[in-house]
Amino acid sequence: MADLTFTVTNYDAQGEDVRHLMLVATNSSAKKCDVANYPEVTLGAAKRPAPVKESMGADEAVTLAPGEKAYAGVLTTGGKMDTYSVRSMTVGLGSPGGETEPEAPVKVKMPVSSFEADDGQRVTYWAGTEGLAMRPVTQS
Repeated sequence: MADLTFTVTNYDAQGEDVRHLMLVATNSSAKKCDVANYPEVTLGAAKRPAPVKESMGADEAVTLAPGEKAYAGVLTTGGKMDTYSVRSMTVGLGSPGGETEPEAPVKVKMPVSSFEADDGQRVTYWAGTEGLAMRPVTQS
């Protein structure tokens, strides 16, 4: 994860409740790197990372040249019970194939001071374009 920097933006219209976030990983190194599977996004004090949105196609690694970006969508509310206030977010990458210990998650600066989430939250696989990442969560 040392090769990546993360940003998150609110994908909803100004003044609307925060329901969709776009996570961006930028290759900040001088060499190519891969992001695979999906990010381990934990919203606030959730007990575990958001599950992957299963209706997506197969996951493929996204290879990033220096300065290139990969995108993942986050659905913060899925209409479930148990809502809670979110003021922070962490991102981890896990361990591809489980061969090594996963690196510690990093805290990502939030686009708003707080918002409500619920236990229906989901995250998409990494994608090479904003549209491919956000479509599965904005059409749910």
